[in-house]
Amino acid sequence: MSSPAAETGFEQCALASGLLEKEQLEAAKETLRRAGITPASTTRYEERLAEVLVNSGVLNRWQAKQLLDGRTKFTLGPYRIVDSIGRGGMGQVFKGEHTVLGRVVAVKVLPRHKSNPETIANFMREIRAQAMLDHENLVRALDAGEDGNVYYLITEYVPGTDLRKLIRRRGPLRMHAAASIISQVAAGLQHAHDLGLIHRDVKPGNILVTYDGKAKLLDLGLAGPLGADAEKDPRHGRIVGTVDYLSPDHIRDPKHPTPAWDIYSLGCTLYYA
Repeated sequence: MSSPAAETGFEQCALASGLLEKEQLEAAKETLRRAGITPASTTRYEERLAEVLVNSGVLNRWQAKQLLDGRTKFTLGPYRIVDSIGRGGMGQVFKGEHTVLGRVVAVKVLPRHKSNPETIANFMREIRAQAMLDHENLVRALDAGEDGNVYYLITEYVPGTDLRKLIRRRGPLRMHAAASIISQVAAGLQHAHDLGLIHRDVKPGNILVTYDGKAKLLDLGLAGPLGADAEKDPRHGRIVGTVDYLSPDHIRDPKHPTPAWDIYSLGCTLYYA
């Protein structure tokens, strides 16, 4: 009787991760065996095994890629990371799920390799700024924490796509659809401005649009205070944001932020739409 084949690195990571059960792994291996594929018959056995698990719905492609790369930890605090949503200049955003409540959320992470006193302080300011806000057209903060020196922000998960991708895929919006999205974002900005906060990075890529046309502004990574508190901002006097959407006032007089900066950027966004 032949002894069972030793587990590959991918198999060990898959089982250690808790993403699947041993029975599911064995079923995928049996599928390959029936097709005449074994670790001895191909140098790509792990990739083929991962492909079977993805095709059967046990794993998604992002999870399979992480396991093939040798990763086994898919949790941050009480949240399970289930997929990748996107990557920004200072962080990554994942789709997550609370392990007890089952609530689906978005998880913004400050990666370890980008963590230093300045970036951590900036991230904490973003967390506190987002926690101030509560409006249907702004992505709401739900939680935040630290796990193994990894800082993370939990926000509501918004199914849909950002306005930039939507327009690239479908082309310019009809006038009514564009006006609806921009007016919703304007309402969210009014709420932030009323609380003494300026966004400073309003652009199509920072506007999420759901499948039924609901718009939500996200990413307060460059947000800062208005009025007398503006001088307390570490970025005070600096020109920050996305060049194509910067207002002339912002460039000419960066020491005196006003709500008009965001309104100009929103106007540019309407033009793009």
